[in-house]
Amino acid sequence: MAEHQLPPALAGDQRFAQLCELLTENYAALDVAALAVYLVDQVKAPLLPVLAEQFSLLDEAAWQLAESDEARRKLLNNAITLHRYKGTPWSIREVVRRLGFGEISILEGLGGLPYDGQANFDGLRVYGASGSWPVYRVFLNQAITNDQAELLRRVLRSIAPARCRLASLEYTAVPIRYNQVAAYDGQYNYGSS
Repeated sequence: MAEHQLPPALAGDQRFAQLCELLTENYAALDVAALAVYLVDQVKAPLLPVLAEQFSLLDEAAWQLAESDEARRKLLNNAITLHRYKGTPWSIREVVRRLGFGEISILEGLGGLPYDGQANFDGLRVYGASGSWPVYRVFLNQAITNDQAELLRRVLRSIAPARCRLASLEYTAVPIRYNQVAAYDGQYNYGSS
């Protein structure tokens, strides 16, 4: 008889030993690679949309925004964790990272500031408006196109807390320069979206 992986209480029973041997023979012929579909880093690229559908990502803007297979794999690897922490600033930062836009900073609570000299009047905050507490801005470290900005807005709407509203996506720290890299064709905004 072959070496069985039965607990000691069942190993002495001949019926369980025969059952274990029969199962070992039947399952030895199975291709385990088909069962290892959740190894996202090893699955073939054409199967990524199938996994995205399983994780309910196919109809979301995040899947459309992930333009490379690497970005899609990163999104799939973290889909469960992102869903678990949905509605937190961490999830906003993480989804932007996984989509390949790098690190961001978030300015929360834009309203209700008094005129006491504690904050700069730079147009990013609203003074005296107490109803603007759930409004936030996202500061990107790279410029994005208008269509990417629209998809990113949809992603943030689905992952940010339901009470919060995105005021703008800011990339004033990395403005588009007039060096003919980006054409003046309406594809980009200059500093904010």
